[in-house]
Parts: sequence; structure tokens; C-alpha cells
Amino acid sequence: MTTLAASHTAFEAGRPSAPFRDVRFGPVDIEVTERADGAVLIRNLQPLAPMAVRQLGDYLRLHAAERPDTVFLAEPDGTGNWRQITYREALAATNAVSQWLLDRDIPTDRPIFVLSENSIHHALLQLGAMQIGIPVLAVSPAYSLVSQSGSKIADLSRRFAPALVYAGSAKRYAKALASVKSLSGARVLSDEAAPDAGIPVDDLFADILRTTPSAAVDEAVAKIGLDSIGRLLLTSGSTGAPKAVTVTQRNMIASGTLWDQCWPFLGKRPLVLVDWLPWNHTAGANGSFNMVLRHGGTLYIDDGKPVPELVDRTIANLCRFQPSIMVNVPRGLEMLVARMEEDPSIADAIFPNLDVIVYGGASLPPNTWLKLEEFSARATGRRIPVLSSLGSTETTTPATLTWWPPQVIGTIGLPAPGVEAKLVPVGNRMEIRFRGQNITTGYFGDDQANRDAFDEEGYLKTGDAVTFITPDEPRHGLQYAGRIAENFKLTTGTWVSVAHVRGHVLAHTHPWLTDLVCTGHDADELGALLFPNVDQLRKRLPGLEGLTATELATHPLVKQTLADALRSHNDAYRASSTRIARALILDRPPCIDAGEITDKGHINQRGVLINRADSVRRLYAATVNDCPPDCLLFE
Repeated sequence: MTTLAASHTAFEAGRPSAPFRDVRFGPVDIEVTERADGAVLIRNLQPLAPMAVRQLGDYLRLHAAERPDTVFLAEPDGTGNWRQITYREALAATNAVSQWLLDRDIPTDRPIFVLSENSIHHALLQLGAMQIGIPVLAVSPAYSLVSQSGSKIADLSRRFAPALVYAGSAKRYAKALASVKSLSGARVLSDEAAPDAGIPVDDLFADILRTTPSAAVDEAVAKIGLDSIGRLLLTSGSTGAPKAVTVTQRNMIASGTLWDQCWPFLGKRPLVLVDWLPWNHTAGANGSFNMVLRHGGTLYIDDGKPVPELVDRTIANLCRFQPSIMVNVPRGLEMLVARMEEDPSIADAIFPNLDVIVYGGASLPPNTWLKLEEFSARATGRRIPVLSSLGSTETTTPATLTWWPPQVIGTIGLPAPGVEAKLVPVGNRMEIRFRGQNITTGYFGDDQANRDAFDEEGYLKTGDAVTFITPDEPRHGLQYAGRIAENFKLTTGTWVSVAHVRGHVLAHTHPWLTDLVCTGHDADELGALLFPNVDQLRKRLPGLEGLTATELATHPLVKQTLADALRSHNDAYRASSTRIARALILDRPPCIDAGEITDKGHINQRGVLINRADSVRRLYAATVNDCPPDCLLFE
């Protein structure tokens, strides 16, 4: 069996010898206390610095005065050019939005829904509403465009009764806009009239921007303080209906303050981001967007994504605008590395201006991490730190941070200044819980969820398991150990850590799978349901170009390729809790309407197992003498 220490040693042996880029981090100064009840307390000895503003909009007013002509936001205009708005222009437009909302008596106890993607208008609506105390709830576009049933939009409309709903394109979002309007009576706001879309648009965004602000805006802004609600952000809904997390101005300002304490280099030169992370998620909204606004930087709203048909657009944008910070999910970084291997000039274009690379949402495969260090060292003579954290919608991202060049793979860092962490024994795992000014006060309009969310000492119960990477040296940081609720026992009594197994299997099967789900609860063998990467299989394996997903699931070459990759994993991880004994190749991708995948693109282990119970039964009924054509068995 490959141990954690052995994997760290192998990782270290493969790292480039070039020094890290010279970026200044905060001190690693923590206190660890073990209590008699088994809990472990971790406290950052650096207190949270004083919060310099009362609300997010104060940053916009500050930068409009100090750097009025700096570009704040830029977006592609569809013709190959980029539409831009400066800080001075953004403040004027934000105040116009606020005045328009005040003129129409949009209430502060009914959120504004935003259905469409990141855009300049989306940003102005959020800023204009939040600075006068109207909460904004950005909804995943997938709920409107990918979902076939529209059930999630309907449920959200009934529960939160928005007073206003916005979508950039009334035509694309016509069905969802009509649903929200009929269920809540919301005003419909859009960038276009689109009379042929079948949905009456009440107001056009261009008209809002012609509104003249009055003293009423200043009066409303003055009433907003740290404990006012800013955003509402939805949870993934993997354990039921999505809940709306209350994000106060205090949460956002505290989160930015602790981040800047850990990474003081953020304020040392102009901050530039090229970012696709959606603003209906905390990483995009409270992370990337707020970070740029806080520092008076420039955010290029990327129209690409880490999917085969759009990744080249992202890479072209990165090369063109050369960000100082790169934020992405592991899948995006994997695709970037693959393109760099094909064309090393991409690294030469992107890396010279980068301070750090930040990833989240899942584990980063070791090979991808090493390649990023290798390419950055080759392009600049220095390695660029690859950093991660642990946060959630409820922690306003992040709660832990890595603020040192990581010496071992997989660290999620340590509690940031002002954050207290408590590790609590839950079964054979340690759940991490958080307390601090960046932690949400609770869920909007859900008293029961609020009672369940916090323990008796006021710590947020995350449901995430962690371990110390080096038990004898906590300063090396924590490692993510999966969701408590996902882990299960085999009939042998052996616990399976789903996150660890999934991460190791995906690393060995790259690029043949998009995801997998572990099976084996109440069984004596660990198995897996495999979601094949249809695009990569067709592209990389000969003779498969025109085959359907169903044909690929039983094709001998596909089966042999996946079997070889799984055997490679099994050779490295031989224990019954890590070795895949049987697997089933699925011919349908995870379905958002069935709750198999979240709007964030994360697999819902429980949802897949419930909806594909027949597949699990077929998998465990298979024998050597009676093996279905889409099944793989390993002795």
C-alpha cells in the first residue's frame, strides 16, 4: 500500500529545483490545543486586522476617487473586442441602479434574482442593490438553461418570492423568467425587449442607467453597515433543496481582510484577473469579484470555461491579458497543462505576470501540480506557488488558506487570521468546524437549518473531514479527507474514504473519466460507477470517432483502456478500502434534474447511488462467468 508519506516523498522527488517566485506571505503562527473531550482547537495567533470599510460599496467609492480611469470590469462584446467600464463610470452606474430601485420601492426583505451569467450589468445590479440593503440572489444559469423540468427555479421562486428578476437575454431565459414572474409577481428586467420570446419585459437595463441619482441614494447607503445583508448564495443542494446562505457585509469585509493579511502581495501592484468562475458561487462572487474590487484591480470576465469547446477561449484570454492571479478548478488547470504540453509558448505568455495559482473545489492531481511548477520555472526561472484552501458558501471563502510555498501536495492550509477551527471526532474521522467574523449568520428564512448548522459553542458544522498532513508538525497544514456523510463501511468493517479513493482513481484514469462514484456500502468489495470522458475517448483512441456513448461503454478498446488504468491504480493502492474490485461503465452523464450533479458541476455521490440503484445491483451481481459487457472485474 502506498502511504501518505511515500506519496509526499515521490512528489518531492519530481519537483523542479528552481526557487519560488518572490512573493511575500504572512507569518505561520498558530496554536493547537487538544481537549479532554477529544476535540482539537486550532487558532491563528494573528488577530483579524481592523476592517477598513463598513460595506463593499465603500471600495467602489474609494477607487472611483483615487483611480477613476482604471478599468474595473471588461467583457467580450461578441465582435472580438472588449467592452470596458472604469471605476468612475461604475460608481455613476451603480448609483443610478440604486436610485431606480428606490424609485420602485423594491423591498429589502425580498431578494433580487439574477438568472444569467457574469456580465457588467450583472455586477452593476448587484452593487447597486447591495449598497442600499437589498439582497441579491444569483441563481445558477444551469437551473434555467440545462434543467429540463425547471423545478428548481419554480421551487426557489415559491420559497424566496423575489421582487425583481434579471436575465441579460430575455429570449434565452424566457421560460425561467416566465416561471419566476408567474409564481412571485416579480418585475422582469433584461437587456433586451425580445417580444418574440413570449415573456413581457417590464424594464430595460439601458433605461435604468439613464436614471439620475438623488440624495436619497446617499441616505440609503449611509444606513448600511457591517451587519446588513449583502448577498444570498445558494448551497449546492446535494443533501436536499438548496438553502440560501446569508452573506453579510461583515462576512465579506472580514473575508477580504484575512485574505489580505495572509497574502499582502495582493496590494503591491495592479491586480489583474481573467476569470470565468460564476458569481452564483462563493468562489466567483466573494472570492474573485470582491478581491478585484477591494484592490481597485481589473477583472476580465472570461467567456471561456474548462470544457473542451470553450477552454481555448480561456487560454487566449489568459495569454492576452496576463493576469497577476490565476484562479481555477483542477479540471481547468489540467486542460491548461495539456495545452501547454502541445504549445509551450502558452506558458511563456501566461506565467511572467503571475504571482500565484489558486485552485479549489477538488483535489489537484500531482502530475498537474508538477507540470505547473515545471512550466512556470521554464518560462520565468522561478516556480509559481500553487495554493489551495478550504471554504464553503457558509464561510464566505476561505476559512483556511495556504500562505506559504507548500512543501507537500494536497495541503488546504491552516485557519486564517480571525478564524477559529475545531476538529471534532465523528466516527473514525475528524470534522472541521469554524467560528469567526467571516462565517455566515445562517440561512435566509430557514430557522430549522440555522438550528442544525451550528454546535453548542457557535462553531459552523461543515461536514468536512480533515487530517494534519504531518501529525508532528501542524505548521505544514491540513489535508482534506472528504465529506463525513459520503464515507461508508464495507461488510468487513473497513471504512472507505470516498474523497481519497475518487482522487487517486481519477489521477490514474486521466483523461478517460469525467468522474466516478464509489460503491460498496453493505458489500465486501469496493466498486465504482464510471462516467467516461466521451470526448477524450473519441479523440484519443482510434476508430471511435462516430460511436455513441452507449456503444463506447461496451467497446473492447474502451474497456481495455479503462481496465489498464484501474489496474495501475490498484497496483499502487492494494488495501480493500482503496482497491477497485469491480466497475461499471455508464452510458449517461450525471443529470442535474435528478440531483446527480450540482450546479457547480460537482458529483453528488448519494444522488447517483439512489438514481442508479439498478446499476449498482447489476455491478455486484456480475461474476466471472456472467459479466455484463459494460462491467469490469478485477481479481
